[in-house]
Amino acid sequence: MSKNLLIVGKDSASVAEIAEGLSLGDFNIATADDLQKRTTAASSATSVLWNKGSAVSARSLIIQAETSLGYIDDYIFYFDSSLYSVDFSNFSQDNCQKSSDEMICSFQYAALEALTRIEQKKQPARLIFILKTHPSVKDFVLTPASKSLTSVPANPFVAAAEAAFANFAENLAAYSSEKENISLLLITGDEENETMKKNSAFASWLSEYLTALDKQKNKPSIKNTLSWVKAGAKAPGGFSIFR
Repeated sequence: MSKNLLIVGKDSASVAEIAEGLSLGDFNIATADDLQKRTTAASSATSVLWNKGSAVSARSLIIQAETSLGYIDDYIFYFDSSLYSVDFSNFSQDNCQKSSDEMICSFQYAALEALTRIEQKKQPARLIFILKTHPSVKDFVLTPASKSLTSVPANPFVAAAEAAFANFAENLAAYSSEKENISLLLITGDEENETMKKNSAFASWLSEYLTALDKQKNKPSIKNTLSWVKAGAKAPGGFSIFR
C-alpha cells in the first residue's frame, strides 16, 4: 500500500533526486518549495510553495500537501548544513534575521503544524528529522584536518541553526513519546557518509529503512527514538546493502 510523504527543507535540485528515489519505493511525494526561490520539483512529486518565515504559510503548506496527496503519513524535515553554509556565507547583521527565519523558525513552524494536524485527524503519522552535518569555523580551528572536507565552513549562524535543529528534533521526540499517533525518527550523516554522498543512494536506503520500520509490530523504545540513526545503517529486522 502506497504512503504519502512531505519533504520540507531540501529545496534545491537535490530534492528532485530524493523524491524520485522515494517514489520508486511506493511513496507519493510532495515537496515544500521555497516561495522566494521557486525551485523545480521532481516530475513524480507535487510541488507546494511556502514562505519559510511564516507560521501561516506553514499551516497552508500542510493543508495543500494533504489536498494534493491525501493524509500525510510521513513528514521529512531535512537540514543540510553544507547547502546552508553556501546560502548564508555572509556573516553579517543583514543575514541575522533571515538566517533565523529560514534555518530555525521554518522547521519549527512546519513541525508544529504537522503535530497539530496529526492530533486533529487522530491518525498515525511519523516525523522524520534528517541532519546532514558540516564542519564549522570552530572545527577548522580545533581540527585542521576538517579543512580537507570543504573550503566553506559553517559560520556561526549555520552552526547555531544546526545545533538548534538537532536539539529541537531530540526534544520533540521526547515530548511526543507518550502520544499514541505520533512517532519520530532521527537520521544523521556528514559529507563523508557513503550513503549521503549520493541523493539517489540515500533515497533508496531511506525507502528500505522506512518499509522495515513499518513492518515492526512494537513501537521503538524511547531510547531508540531519541538516538540518531546513521544514514546507511542496517534496516530493523533485516540486512541492508548500504554501509
